[in-house]
Amino acid sequence: MSDHSSTISSRPTSDQATVEILDPRDDRDRLRIATLRDDYAVRVTDTLAAQRTSLGEVVPAPDNHDLHDTRWVFYPWRSTLVHLLGPSGFRRLRLDRNQNKITLAEDAMLRTRRIGVVGLSVGHCIAHTIAVEGLAGTLRLADFDEIDLSNLNRVPATVFDIGVNKAVVAARRIAEIDPYLTVEIMPVGIDETTAAAFLDGLHLVAEECDSFDAKVLIRDRARAAGIPVIMETSDGGVLDVERYDLSPDRPLFHGLLGDIDAAGLAGLTAGEKVPLALALLDPTRVTSRMAASALEVGATLATWPQLGGDVALGGASCAAAVRRFGLGLPLPSGRVRIDIEAALDGVHDPLDDLPTTPPPTTTPPIPDVAATFGSLPDAEAVAYAASRAPSAHNSQPWSIAIDAEGIDARIRETGPPGTTDLERRMSAVALGALAHNMEVAASARGRLGRTTIREDGMRVRHEMGAGTDHRACDIDLVLRRATSRLPGDGSPLGPTEVEALTAAGAHVHVLTDRTRLETCAALLGDSARIRHLTPALHAETIGARRRPGSRDPDTGVDIESLGVPVAARGMLDLVSRPDVMAHLEAWGAGSALGGPTTGVARSSSALLAISVEDWDRASFVRGGMATEAVWLRATALGLAVSPLVPPSLYAADDEERHRISPSHATALAVIDRGLRHGFGLAEDAPVAVILRVFRNPTPVPVSRRRPPLA
Repeated sequence: MSDHSSTISSRPTSDQATVEILDPRDDRDRLRIATLRDDYAVRVTDTLAAQRTSLGEVVPAPDNHDLHDTRWVFYPWRSTLVHLLGPSGFRRLRLDRNQNKITLAEDAMLRTRRIGVVGLSVGHCIAHTIAVEGLAGTLRLADFDEIDLSNLNRVPATVFDIGVNKAVVAARRIAEIDPYLTVEIMPVGIDETTAAAFLDGLHLVAEECDSFDAKVLIRDRARAAGIPVIMETSDGGVLDVERYDLSPDRPLFHGLLGDIDAAGLAGLTAGEKVPLALALLDPTRVTSRMAASALEVGATLATWPQLGGDVALGGASCAAAVRRFGLGLPLPSGRVRIDIEAALDGVHDPLDDLPTTPPPTTTPPIPDVAATFGSLPDAEAVAYAASRAPSAHNSQPWSIAIDAEGIDARIRETGPPGTTDLERRMSAVALGALAHNMEVAASARGRLGRTTIREDGMRVRHEMGAGTDHRACDIDLVLRRATSRLPGDGSPLGPTEVEALTAAGAHVHVLTDRTRLETCAALLGDSARIRHLTPALHAETIGARRRPGSRDPDTGVDIESLGVPVAARGMLDLVSRPDVMAHLEAWGAGSALGGPTTGVARSSSALLAISVEDWDRASFVRGGMATEAVWLRATALGLAVSPLVPPSLYAADDEERHRISPSHATALAVIDRGLRHGFGLAEDAPVAVILRVFRNPTPVPVSRRRPPLA
């Protein structure tokens, strides 16, 4: 059987607005298709191959049924037979460009909505836009009037439609956009005898009647039925929303006309209704041209003026209201003005905002670190070199103090630890790197003594002595060590390089196997996606970025060091927005967020993991000392280094992962186990850091630091 049974012949009549949808799998429909194709007066259009190609490119991919299900649709008013995808595939392809403005789940919700439009002059654009966006499963259109040539300044009909009922014209146009959308036509006016039938089963009404009596009646009956009403007045772009579904006792027209209802209006003369209509328009806010024109109606004007652009805007604003209503988004009762003319009066030139004195576009240069180190007394020089240690987001989570016997460095406790700094293990790694630098600098100055880890890993102290060791020559490496976030060339490490890195610190695990490296790179990308989609992690990451001219340039990560081309930095602004991340999280999307991390990890010559013996803070301090030793050795080998630390690296168990990202704790556990497996570690092994080492000859500057003794 046909999807829509019909007895329409191949010869159109002036009131036809219903198509025949014919299924080629049905015997009767096949016969009807053949009859139409044999009719010399019927034009046949078949673009099915192109439609299938386009549908096959949709993401996510459609199922096989949608690709092969087809219909023939006959438009009697055009005497045309069209070959189309079936209902599901057609809607999927036609509305594909709605994604993600309207998601697939939201689309399914909107398909259940039944929307009525009464008054198909202004209402034509409303109904058409609702259909174009796919905001309803059923549209019910009502208008008693016919298209006149004078309507064509604002109604998107044609000269072929003159004399045809306005509801029929709108229904035809919609059917030519989507023949599967149910459109019900009532070619009558709304009065006491038709209002109930029009409203029956509707979820919302867009009212655009010319008759003031009809405006009141439709609201009176909609209020009784608990159906919301919207109305757009094209002059000044006024949109009215009356939520009778939420406020069944709400007065009509927001109470602007008092307690008026259909019964009270019935006893008024036409002249007595004019002041009510004017009060509804708010004479003080009607545009000046409309106000002046009102005084000319009946003299130099036959009726109220309207412009096509204003009517088209009304279609857009009403469609936005319908979309909000259909998706359960906030849409309170009230009135709003979307006045394009007023907006154009306020066109603003961005050049006016440019300061007469341009703000600084660069951060003051970093002083020569080697010269600074050389100019300082021993203790201050050791503290200065210690402060060159790496830390997550260049947060420098330490404070350094000098006394007569030595140097103290401790983890700052001025506030709660960061989301990923569980039990301050991440800070302990930074403190360990600082401790290694202290020993190198002390050795270089001939003041090497003894370093101890104190207070459960919250503090390290170096008692200044008079010794030195082989690490003294590493002071140049300490001072020029830098983080390179650029891609590598993927060239493998040689055996001597692997041996040197492995020997540089305890528990160093070097991953060079390309298959396992690729797997770990993908896992690191997954972790980067979670970092962006978890609000607290996203806030920490974005909050640590520093732009040229920043007020706090001595901490955080300079965006110049991210390796992002200037032309692509607009994408950084998008990724920085928490509202954008919230949408991606809600949609289960955002796979591209991990792409850059996966890419740079894949470009590495090797990935390194430095494991530690236990989950206590002191173990992570020792892991930090090993981390810095390995980093310096890589620098000496001419290799570039960058940490790739997943957000849950310092989580000892699932409870701690849940603290980091409640909605992604399970995924983080999978990532953590996968990374440890890639390095050949036990799945619960504590790891101080993951580093990528690679070849890229591009020099990168050292990071800025706060004054070490501040």
